[in-house]
Amino acid sequence: MNLIYKKLTPALCEEYISYFDNVAFSDHEEWAGCYCLESHLADEAQITNREDRRKKAEELIRSGILQGYLIYEGTHIVGWCNCNDKMNYSPIAENKEYQTDINESGKIKVLYCMDIAPAYRGRGLAHQTLDKVCEDAKSDGYLCIEAYPLLTKQDPYPYKGPISLYEAHGFTMYQQNSNSGFCIMRKIL
Repeated sequence: MNLIYKKLTPALCEEYISYFDNVAFSDHEEWAGCYCLESHLADEAQITNREDRRKKAEELIRSGILQGYLIYEGTHIVGWCNCNDKMNYSPIAENKEYQTDINESGKIKVLYCMDIAPAYRGRGLAHQTLDKVCEDAKSDGYLCIEAYPLLTKQDPYPYKGPISLYEAHGFTMYQQNSNSGFCIMRKIL
């Protein structure tokens, strides 16, 4: 599959919002208000109204805080990958459970989550996207990349990806946070 990756910029805000409004969760309406805010809100429960969540996403995109890749096949968005410098995720950067031996800004890239459009799941897009994120992180001077998949396989929406995805790309288990139900997977670049 010939994928095109575009870094999220304010100019792509409307395409991003349209993807989340119309495609991302067309098979699970109960997740439709996501807009990928969890990684940037200390208390996600503060904003429950879908319209307010959309406005918050627009604000974070226009300010350059919400970053990642829109994934296209031709002119159609077929996925989204939330990835950024670890220090740009304030709920993570300020949480001791996510602290590691490298915590300086500009040193750790985080792949926080990924959403693949329902019609494109199971086609290897997550693998291709993970390769792209690692390649760009290395060329941007990051020392490593981290991901935080859940330890349980029972998650109905595995937006952080399974541990096996990361292992297949050379990530190793850095730390398990059993009390919180996630682990830190890391790849040195």
